[in-house]
Amino acid sequence: MDTLLIEPGIGIGPIKLGMTEREVKDTLQAFSEKYLKIDRHFSFYSLFKTRYDSDGKVIFVELCCYAKEHFNCLFRDIDVFNTKAEELVEMIDRISRYDRTHWEVGCTYIFPELGLTLWRPSEFKEEDMEAEWFKELRPDIQEDEMRNLYFQTVAVWSELI
Repeated sequence: MDTLLIEPGIGIGPIKLGMTEREVKDTLQAFSEKYLKIDRHFSFYSLFKTRYDSDGKVIFVELCCYAKEHFNCLFRDIDVFNTKAEELVEMIDRISRYDRTHWEVGCTYIFPELGLTLWRPSEFKEEDMEAEWFKELRPDIQEDEMRNLYFQTVAVWSELI
């Protein structure tokens, strides 16, 4: 399995901060062609979200958790999509503190000194699996909720948007 490195201040995998939109499209096209040979349903395009500044340069790169099906997604040798959210936040917080005043802490963790953001749609903890409200859910809904033990996206940025 190949690796996508999450490098704050640099980029994620082949998508780098400062690239032009054309460079991003060419890079995504090349990677998609490479991986289509492995999985004909694979779309490298669907894994990334980018934002650009007024000069057309990448200032934000976000990677979706579905990348873990084909890649090890590593930040400093930590697998961001296969490490439980609480553990991951604790590990990164030792490197650089997250913004504890952000209105969506629990779902969103912003590490301003790194230029790194982690996101999940809702806060879910292991102890929630013992709660009555969780036990009353249908099994398929429980499974969906348990996905929120992990982050769904990771982003690096040069300007917080």
